[in-house]
Amino acid sequence: MRLLILGGTLFLGRHIVDSALDKGHRVTLFNRGKQNPELFPDVEKLQGDRDGNLESLKERKWHSTIGIR
Repeated sequence: MRLLILGGTLFLGRHIVDSALDKGHRVTLFNRGKQNPELFPDVEKLQGDRDGNLESLKERKWHSTIGIR
């Protein structure tokens, strides 16, 4: 399954990403790239802000999205 995770580099988000990867899902992280950008070096990372800059998400599709705030 292709998952888009909003955030994913702090607190609960890190565990969700780990769990998804352990289950074999393909994960894409969407965040501002300011908190722990070195985490998950093999995961696709898109930069932007859910409050306005969504350009990197255009023309892309995922099976599911998980938003962590």
